[in-house]
Amino acid sequence: MTGDSMRDTSEKRDFIRMHVDTVIELFEDGSDQRMEGRCVDLSATGMAVEMERELAEGQRVHTSLPSNNPDFPPFETVSSVLRSEPIEGGRWRVGLRIEEVKR
Repeated sequence: MTGDSMRDTSEKRDFIRMHVDTVIELFEDGSDQRMEGRCVDLSATGMAVEMERELAEGQRVHTSLPSNNPDFPPFETVSSVLRSEPIEGGRWRVGLRIEEVKR
C-alpha cells in the first residue's frame, strides 16, 4: 500500500497538527479564574492540552498561548471542549475545538 492508504487516521487531517510543548492559560467562559496547562498539539482547528483538572464536554474556554517573540502577540482563542481523558499522574488530556481566534 502506498500514499494515503498508509497514513493512519491522525495523519489524514485537513490541517497539519503540530506537536508543541508550551504553557497555556485557560479561562472559563465568563470567569477571570485562571487555569494553566501544557499545550501538546496545535492545529488550525483545535488543540490538545494536558492539565490538572477535567473540563466538561461542550464547556467554552478562552485560551492564551504566549509568544516568545516580542513582535508577535499571544495566540488567543475562544474554544470549546470536545473531550477530557484521564492520563497518567492524575492529569487530564483535554481536546479543544477552536471556535474563534481573538488575536
